[in-house]
Amino acid sequence: MSLKTLAFAAISLLALTNPVGADDEPKRGGILTYMIPADAPPSFDAHREETYATIHSAAPFYSVLIRANPYDPGKTDDLVCDLCTAMPKPTDDGKIYTFKIREGVKFTGGSPLTAEDVAASWNEIIFPPNGVISARQSNFVMVDKVEATDPTTVVFHLKFATDAFLPALADPYSW
Repeated sequence: MSLKTLAFAAISLLALTNPVGADDEPKRGGILTYMIPADAPPSFDAHREETYATIHSAAPFYSVLIRANPYDPGKTDDLVCDLCTAMPKPTDDGKIYTFKIREGVKFTGGSPLTAEDVAASWNEIIFPPNGVISARQSNFVMVDKVEATDPTTVVFHLKFATDAFLPALADPYSW
């Protein structure tokens, strides 16, 4: 490599490390254009759509009860809390899972997230009303009932114990 080529590469690399116009403080507000290489989705109803355009454009705006550990997402058995305070220990021979919801979580409009909100979302996914399609319903055939027992507690009652329940719940598109 010639000295001229090496000098050009070094100057180019140095120029890229400090972009012109970079602010020290992040700018709040503005418009973010997020492009998905797909046709427009039929809707943005995340409970019923499973199109690439819906899932990948909506997922960044939703939290889930539990998820794969972001530091090791390849391990399907390494799950961590997102909206819950601690990973639940199954009771009743593996047929009941109780989740405590983190306090202080708010919707984008500012209203607080409650266990009733969480239960309502899961009930729409698992037991959709007549005429409503739920693309993820079949992932939860083991669930018998979802209920909010107090403002911060959601309980999943299973028909049978299965190791498939928590990974299904941690699916990043189950919101």
